[in-house]
Amino acid sequence: MDILLEPTKESLITLPFLLLACLFIEYLTSRNVANKVMEHGKLGPIVGAIVGCIPQCGFSVLAARFYTMNIITAGTLLSVFIATSDEALSILAIHPELWKTMILLIIVKIAVGAIAGLLVDKHNHKNDDDYEYIQVADCDCGCQNGIFVPAIKHALKIFAFILLTNIALSLLIDYVGQDTLTAFLETNKYLQPLASGIVGFIPNCAGSVVLTQLYVSGGLTFGALITGLSTSAGVGTLALITYNEDRQDTIRILLLSYIVALVIGYLLTFIL
Repeated sequence: MDILLEPTKESLITLPFLLLACLFIEYLTSRNVANKVMEHGKLGPIVGAIVGCIPQCGFSVLAARFYTMNIITAGTLLSVFIATSDEALSILAIHPELWKTMILLIIVKIAVGAIAGLLVDKHNHKNDDDYEYIQVADCDCGCQNGIFVPAIKHALKIFAFILLTNIALSLLIDYVGQDTLTAFLETNKYLQPLASGIVGFIPNCAGSVVLTQLYVSGGLTFGALITGLSTSAGVGTLALITYNEDRQDTIRILLLSYIVALVIGYLLTFIL
């Protein structure tokens, strides 16, 4: 039973933020606020990368929901996902000798997230003046009669998914063993980005914690760390899978984030 305690506690921590996020989403859905805010949608990837770098994976949840509501672009979503670092910054912050590395990591992830997002939007929307896709359609979720009940329903739905996934992942990691996971990452220097990018997709803080701790101990290169943390969107990955009914689109976005993460990871591996 002890193995179920940690994932349950971790999931419960996200519940208050999920409720606030869903209330915010329902508020935007019931009014024209989203359209007014997104009038400057071309800058979305830049804003998304900056916001995503704030050490709170809840922003990736908001981005995933906004994307499925057609409020933000695919580029903005990608920029948030790439910039999100989950627990990595907190771990690096307690090591003063790594503060320069932490600052470099933040700069790289914001730059890569913004550039990748802008390129995606440029490719997907050749007519830069056409932003009709940000219009919020009327919904039938009952929010016209209030925002609290729909928000609670949405928050509990994604919380249940997070809880079940965290429990399953904890059981899997316990079965496989953290030593095995570490050994998987401590491969050849030039294979590390491939491995860390896969680990980064673990949709809770476990992936970013293992990657950062391994980097701190000297077992992972900076390039591999960047790769893993660029695919580590935390709960946002779960939110995208839950909310996005277009499964192929979800796969495309996650695959694109992996490719971008690999490119920047290998560049840094060869440069540094």
